[in-house]
Amino acid sequence: MYLCCDLGGTTADWGIYDPASETFIFRIEKPVAEYEDFYEMLEEVLTLYSNLADDYPVISNTTLGIAGPTDHNIVRVTNIQGWEINTLTVNDILEDHGHTGFSSIINDFEALGYGILYMFRHGFDKGKIEQIYGRFKSGPARPGERRGTRSMVCGPGTGLGVASIVDGLHKDGFPYIISSEGGHHTLAPENAEQFRFLDRSGKHNDKISYEDALSHAGLKTMYNYFRREDYSAEPNYSITSDEIVTLASNGKDQAAIDSIELFCEILANFCGNTALTFNTDNTIFLWGGVLLKMPVDLIVARFRRDYADRCSHGARISRVPVVLMKNAELPLLGCAHRSEFEVEHLLKT
Repeated sequence: MYLCCDLGGTTADWGIYDPASETFIFRIEKPVAEYEDFYEMLEEVLTLYSNLADDYPVISNTTLGIAGPTDHNIVRVTNIQGWEINTLTVNDILEDHGHTGFSSIINDFEALGYGILYMFRHGFDKGKIEQIYGRFKSGPARPGERRGTRSMVCGPGTGLGVASIVDGLHKDGFPYIISSEGGHHTLAPENAEQFRFLDRSGKHNDKISYEDALSHAGLKTMYNYFRREDYSAEPNYSITSDEIVTLASNGKDQAAIDSIELFCEILANFCGNTALTFNTDNTIFLWGGVLLKMPVDLIVARFRRDYADRCSHGARISRVPVVLMKNAELPLLGCAHRSEFEVEHLLKT
């Protein structure tokens, strides 16, 4: 059995994966704010699992997908102040509960990369993807059909994550997935509205990162910017990103509609630029709960207009399709897939 965890800024999604049946036999979500540290949460999850049955299967490998740069042994969690996770402590807790004390930490978007590779091997469910730009073929490549080898996964949430996936290339026995801090690139405005937003949003002395715009907090910044600048309304700092999306979807708040349009426009710009950075030639996979709640036709419209409109190599970008992933288990599947490589590597060494 493999213990998997996808730790975000607000919620931790846990699962125990059975490689024999290729299913999760245990799933639970935990709100981060209720725990002093990660280890308290881990202890509780392991106790809950042991209470399922007297002869519960032993966990043989653990993979944690965490937001933050990591050497696979230690991570300081990006969006949870004061949280540091060390595999030595995790292994000790696992052993105290009768499990194998072997764990590793991967970046949360590295976990998504492993999830994408899992889908490449097992097939994409057409009902769990949304075509955003171009034409993505969910089935395996046919003989003689070239699909490309470099994909990218990108997602706005608490922060803005991005990783590149090089299919077929391995390093030290593991797939070559390049997690990055590319979301912290300084935002380069591409039109007059974006220049105005940069100038008038009041962020960081006229300089913001893409993450400052493409995140839950960024969407709130956009909303209050439009309320103040265009509609002479007082800012609403207590509003949530979900509420903004709902207002825009219902057509009841023009500031919310303007915010969603600008958000999707900048996201399309970011994806086009980052695809050039990674020389992406296969597919861009979008991820993030806030995107799933936005009107799909609006996302599609902005990507059609702004994604491949680059200073140069726009034709190259236009050949790379963009899809929105709707499979909620994708990060945990990625952690489980990483565990499979861990186990295989251990057997060889």
